[in-house]
Amino acid sequence: MAMTFNKKYSARTVPAVLAIGIFMGGVFTGCGPVATQGGVNYVDRQETSMPAANNKDEQDKIMKDFQAMIENDVKLPEIIKFVDANISKVSKEKAAKMVDELEKLQQEFLPDIDKRFYSDGTIQAKMSEAFAEGFDLDKIFAIEDEKVKGLLEETKNSGYKVETAEGMFFPVIDYEFYKKYSEYVTEDIREYINIMAVESSSTPAKDAALVIGWDEVLKRASNQEKFINQYKDSVKVDKVRELHRKYLTFTLFGLNNTPLFEYDSKAMDPKAKEAYLKFLEYGNSSEFRTIVKDYMSLLEKSGYKLTDEVVKFRENLVGKSN
Repeated sequence: MAMTFNKKYSARTVPAVLAIGIFMGGVFTGCGPVATQGGVNYVDRQETSMPAANNKDEQDKIMKDFQAMIENDVKLPEIIKFVDANISKVSKEKAAKMVDELEKLQQEFLPDIDKRFYSDGTIQAKMSEAFAEGFDLDKIFAIEDEKVKGLLEETKNSGYKVETAEGMFFPVIDYEFYKKYSEYVTEDIREYINIMAVESSSTPAKDAALVIGWDEVLKRASNQEKFINQYKDSVKVDKVRELHRKYLTFTLFGLNNTPLFEYDSKAMDPKAKEAYLKFLEYGNSSEFRTIVKDYMSLLEKSGYKLTDEVVKFRENLVGKSN
């Protein structure tokens, strides 16, 4: 397989394959066992993970209102405000549904806000000028141009961050933003947020090149595999499978501008070789680790060079993981 196979894994697809500030609330107070004193029942208050004083009807009303906002095309910033105000008042399962629906809305709206970054030929130039000495979305209020300022403000308030690649600026979902919901949701959604926050905080690739180390590639792929194995019934398992397949491609091929094997000599990147061998020294057995082990065993026989046998091995694996 030609190395052009990897062109689709650019900076725009991997994180959109491809952020969100930390908010941790206090421990909720719930109802303890009922005791009797002087013939009058009372309830001891104790710490619990369930919402305080919110019965099923109240929770159902919150979810009904949330669904109504979605159906009536309420803007993302307003929906986010609603989630912020109410996620602590519902069960973990309902909170997980809120987060799932919010992510779907962000994915649905992303193409629209992305187009606005290119709707005016001057927008990209003004962004480049404003962030010439280091891009930071928090500088939006320092931008004098009202149109650009308004666009970036809406981007941030809608739960996106701005990335740059190949000299262009574009929005991506900011999964760090979701961490403020972590303590309210189910375990699988919490772990999903952690996985995706790593991606949006430190994108793995830009301009068809890896911008993280080979060791980090292996680490992320292993964490993704753990999620897939542990949460087989999660609503997010397919998304993590998709992400894991990309990392399998990184592992076996590299990228066009960071190939695993030199184009001329066909020799394996020495830093990758070191990282892969070290990776095999630690950890429990898994499907991904077995793939890396078999790959390196085959490469050892070829003097760590790309041969027809190695090409066949990796091409047989791509698209067949998990």
